[in-house]
Amino acid sequence: MSKTVKKWLIAAAVMIFAGAVLFAVVLAFCGGDITKLGTVDYVTTTYEPSGDFKNITVKVYTTDIEFLPSEDGKCRIACYEDDKVIHTAEVKDGTLVINTEDSRRWLGFISISFTRPTMTVYLPRNEYEILDIGTDTGAVRLPKDFAFESIKIAGHTGSVSCSASVAGVVDIELDTGAIVMSEISAGRMKLKTDTGSIKLSGGTVAENVDVDTGTGFVSLENIACGDLRAKADTGRVSLDGVTCGDLHAETDTGDIALENVVGTGKFELVSDIGDIGLNDCDASELYIETDTGDVAGELLTDKIFFAESDTGRVSVPKSVTGGRCEIKTDTGSIDMRVKK
Repeated sequence: MSKTVKKWLIAAAVMIFAGAVLFAVVLAFCGGDITKLGTVDYVTTTYEPSGDFKNITVKVYTTDIEFLPSEDGKCRIACYEDDKVIHTAEVKDGTLVINTEDSRRWLGFISISFTRPTMTVYLPRNEYEILDIGTDTGAVRLPKDFAFESIKIAGHTGSVSCSASVAGVVDIELDTGAIVMSEISAGRMKLKTDTGSIKLSGGTVAENVDVDTGTGFVSLENIACGDLRAKADTGRVSLDGVTCGDLHAETDTGDIALENVVGTGKFELVSDIGDIGLNDCDASELYIETDTGDVAGELLTDKIFFAESDTGRVSVPKSVTGGRCEIKTDTGSIDMRVKK
């Protein structure tokens, strides 16, 4: 190592040490409260829009949003917000419209903040028609106290937690955030995220459910629905206690695990290099395919098996009754049983 490189490394180490000491001194001066180091001034504001409304539209940037019932029967929006990035709330043509007003100059976008802005929407009724939310990085929380005709939520890195009932369509699309739905009743459901995970636990969906994630996992527990499509590129698809019509589950590199899953239609399970497992599952017909993964499990009723593996071991019952069960893998093994 040359003397010049050594000098630069020593100088860099000294600067890092000096910065750490300076940060510790400043933090001690602030009484250990790191939020005091922020350069953003937050204010608490309550908005009270007047008028009846049946639809709700919300457009925010980084604000976390929570919906709660109003105890006094009046609509209120309580915000903890940047004094330069405030919100507005008004009723227009039967719609509660909540928007963001950003008065920052270009230099104001360069800031330090250790606090997240928050918004609590207190609603006077528990039933509404359309809920439409657009957010960049904020989280959205919807409790079971509310019912809507439809819900549409679009965001980038925010997350969604929802237990509200929806008579029509639930349409949620995020880039990197997670989607969690629990004890929900819905007409139809479409959930998509690029790198976040999707979890549904408990509830009934009258029609189809379509869940799609890139690198996250898909988990459905104790769900009754119509046709079900579950896709994860590199993540895992896990279904437990699910009843459905047709089922299409697909992954690229992740596993597919089914436990107590019963379909009135057919199963299509496809993975490139992931394993596929079924335990106490059944459908009228099953089509299972993986390149290098193994296929194993136990079905509830007899099937006529057509199993094929190029280099792996194959073990299936020699049934002559039941629906078709076709299994194919290139290098993986196949081990299927029928519950007696």
